[in-house]
Amino acid sequence: MSPSQQQGILDSSLLGQGGFGCVFKGWINENGIAPVKAGTGLSVAVKTLDHDGLQGHKEGLAEVTYLGDLLHPNLVKLIGYCTEEDQRLLVYELMPQGSLENHLF
Repeated sequence: MSPSQQQGILDSSLLGQGGFGCVFKGWINENGIAPVKAGTGLSVAVKTLDHDGLQGHKEGLAEVTYLGDLLHPNLVKLIGYCTEEDQRLLVYELMPQGSLENHLF
């Protein structure tokens, strides 16, 4: 796959951007442990750490710590996270109707 094709896929799956970094739509298998072809399996939101962003390692760790323990129907579920070298990813269940901000405003 060429770099321009890869960029096109990233652009089409971009859901938004916040203090932590970009949020992308992705898909994982029913067990939640492996990626699958787009449009199959469970839809997820993947937050990626922007090293120049407003939210850093400490805040990302707090999300993992607290949301990993909290279960409530009004909170999105933290499915998992990845930390490898300077990469940080947080994987959440996808809110099908958009972000909380969209619902409130």
